[in-house]
Amino acid sequence: MTRAVEKPKTPVICDVELPQDRALRRTGERLIGAVTDLPLRYAPFFARLAQLWEAPEELVVSELTRANDPRCWQRSLLPGLRTFDLRLGPGGERGRARLLRFAPGARFPKHRHHGSESVLVLEGSYADGEGREVGPGQLQTMPGGSEHELVILGPTPCIAAVSERGLEFTGPLLRWASKLLG
Repeated sequence: MTRAVEKPKTPVICDVELPQDRALRRTGERLIGAVTDLPLRYAPFFARLAQLWEAPEELVVSELTRANDPRCWQRSLLPGLRTFDLRLGPGGERGRARLLRFAPGARFPKHRHHGSESVLVLEGSYADGEGREVGPGQLQTMPGGSEHELVILGPTPCIAAVSERGLEFTGPLLRWASKLLG
């Protein structure tokens, strides 16, 4: 006697969202929303930013919260660059602490630093004039007197935390323009 082979039943997919599923989805959406905004977006970098900017972590968090306001970001002389100067109080040897936001493909022309410069990339990436690529979580430190330039890589903006002690552009046009604009 031959037995008929039963066909496996096709599972029924239900597109009804149960209340507990809805609550879980909304909680996940709120969590993702909370960590995409500042300051939590850069929470993994709090300690490193405090060290870079020679400031207490609480002040770093406070400044990152302030950076949420687009009005606090300044346009730059250079196309594709916006800057956010931090208010860290008396700094002594600290120099200038800020965030830089570069548009995709932006270029920062050749310049020389009066003192050392340290750059911690928070998002995106760039390549310096020597071809070194620096991406999220990487720190690049250049000694005083060094000259370099950079270009933003990829389709996303590059956000970088910077500590520097003054710079001057080495090209004649930008050197003249920066002196004119202070």
